[in-house]
Amino acid sequence: MDELSKYNQSRWEALAHARVEYSRPLLQLTTAGALAALDPDPVFVDSRFSDVAGQDVLCLASGGGQQSAAFALLGARVTVLDFSETQLARDSEAAAHYGHAVCTVQGDMRDLSVFADDSFDVVWQPYSINFVPDASRVIGEVGRVIRPGGFYHLQFANPFWSMKEMDWVPQGYPVRQPYVTGRQLLFADDDWTFSDEAGVEHRLEGPHEFLHTFGAIVNALTGHGFVILGLREGPPGDPTAEPGTWDHMLSVIPPFMAVGATYRPDVLFPQRIS
Repeated sequence: MDELSKYNQSRWEALAHARVEYSRPLLQLTTAGALAALDPDPVFVDSRFSDVAGQDVLCLASGGGQQSAAFALLGARVTVLDFSETQLARDSEAAAHYGHAVCTVQGDMRDLSVFADDSFDVVWQPYSINFVPDASRVIGEVGRVIRPGGFYHLQFANPFWSMKEMDWVPQGYPVRQPYVTGRQLLFADDDWTFSDEAGVEHRLEGPHEFLHTFGAIVNALTGHGFVILGLREGPPGDPTAEPGTWDHMLSVIPPFMAVGATYRPDVLFPQRIS
């Protein structure tokens, strides 16, 4: 584990202990609501993904007891890889709550050597790839462990979004970060401020984050054999909200992107297959 992993792991341990939103296991799900909890855009859904019962799913850098719980309720065989011991404990908590088996593995998303080639039908990666500087390295690892025809859900930050709502000026929200893939994002305030379930406010130093351009994400996916099925942007904002508020900022620039892709090296690189 390098220094970046050690640092980010320590920050996620602190955030998880403080019960940040992403570390609160979903314990009120129903089977009918599990798919909705994953919030897939209809453009991503095909016959392989809408019915994952019996399929092997890897929740990548996805600890916290949220996505793993939804997939387990849908009947999938679920594995979670995360470098935070506390985050993985949340997945075990959710699995015990629902009476489902979930395999938890502590590790770095950049090194999936613990898994054999062609191990998974679905790889589901929520917002996490921006915590490492080289997106292609992660995507290449996914391409090795996913089966041909498998589905990859990848969420990442809009590379033009690095401002906070209080950055509003009469001309709009300023874009200050250089558009350079792999560059560490530098904020005036690196702390995460959030409230736990009891309403207690916490202010903690966050993990290091890195910018990935649209070109870096798209070219890494196609370069590693993935055919892109669609792109989701969000969450939606409110253009009528007061400027300088979270809802108004979201209406100007959506902060999160999610790509749905299928692993088809036979389509992109037929010469390698023949």
